[in-house]
Amino acid sequence: MNDVISPNLRQNLGKRTSYRCVMNTSFNGVSVVIPCLNEEASIGEVVDAAWEGIRALKLSGEVIVVDNGCTDRSPEIAEEHGARVIAESERGYGAAIRKGFANAKYDILVQGDGDMTYDFTKIDDLVIPILNNEADMVVGNRMGNILPGSMPALHRYLGNPVLSLLLRIMFHRHIVRDAHCGLRAISTRAYRSLHCVTTGMEFASEVIVRAIHCNLRMQERPITYHARVGDSKLSSFRDGWRHLRFMWLHSPASALLVPGCVGWLLGLMIALPIAFGPVVVNGRAIDIHCMIMGGLLNTISLQFITLGLIAKAYAHVSGLRHDPVIQWLYNHLTFEKLIYCASPLVVVGTLVALTIVIQWIASGFGTLDQTNLLFLAMLCVINGIQLGAAGYVFSIMILPRHVKPFTVEPVDEVAQPAEYATDAST
Repeated sequence: MNDVISPNLRQNLGKRTSYRCVMNTSFNGVSVVIPCLNEEASIGEVVDAAWEGIRALKLSGEVIVVDNGCTDRSPEIAEEHGARVIAESERGYGAAIRKGFANAKYDILVQGDGDMTYDFTKIDDLVIPILNNEADMVVGNRMGNILPGSMPALHRYLGNPVLSLLLRIMFHRHIVRDAHCGLRAISTRAYRSLHCVTTGMEFASEVIVRAIHCNLRMQERPITYHARVGDSKLSSFRDGWRHLRFMWLHSPASALLVPGCVGWLLGLMIALPIAFGPVVVNGRAIDIHCMIMGGLLNTISLQFITLGLIAKAYAHVSGLRHDPVIQWLYNHLTFEKLIYCASPLVVVGTLVALTIVIQWIASGFGTLDQTNLLFLAMLCVINGIQLGAAGYVFSIMILPRHVKPFTVEPVDEVAQPAEYATDAST
């Protein structure tokens, strides 16, 4: 699989790229799906361009325009230009695309917008790698050839680059440089394996993330991004947040586990050296106040770690995606083992705390001169309880979810002894 754009392609951004097509007879054609919300000024030309792109592939095909609540003549114009128009009452970019894909007849799906921003006459650049069995999904990359006035500076230099970078970091796949490009091609079989569920603009991120989890072969192809016709339906901050929120919720390792582990270790590094008394640095004593802050960081971070593991476990056991880390934990760490690990922390911490408190009481409630050690004891108790509680929740999550009911076997009538026989007349 070619996971990067070759230097030749980079030099020819925006130019027509030709590929040698080895026709794969297992694909019966191409379905082009165009979501539409009041695009009467452009939808006719977009449908014509889509038909031209299909003819260039020399395959059977269809153009599907999804009416997502149009109040103008967009559906009528699309039909006049040969598109099949279907309606989707639930508003949203993702809802419209999913409705179109669900109604597509052919084995390769192409999506794009109805506002003239994408050149549908060149969809073969995206489709041919699938026909050649080189990729399961091909995503356009606009960032190298954005025509003047086509993309706001906020999206071009901040929104798209930052969100795409976060996606690459959080999901460890470096092929996607323009994660929100709306011109894409994917095989129908591959798309159905993704089980996408979102309805808004975050659908663009969802497809990429689920494709990564499903190990689909992905490629990018450079495309030209044109100025749109008509008014934009995008909301920069709202739609940007929806993308970020989706990625954040689907990457508990990046959102919770990594910062949690870093914070937990840092908290211990702050708290442990001070446990047996102040530490003097450059003539200044670092004492209980810093230890309290380190302990607080340690406790909060432990919450992040357990919540992150529980989120990953939920995704694993519910079938959202296979997680080898969680699988290993379930294979090697039972509830009993976690209790064995947590119990010493709780016991030792409790004994140390009781010893200090008893000595304090015996001294007549005088000065508590072992505050640091007492705080460390409480930190041990908190860590132990949290570890045990996490093991409890983990064990609950793998309990059987579907219990097969016992079948009632038919009972044959057995002749009773005479002494147990009953007289029907009585």
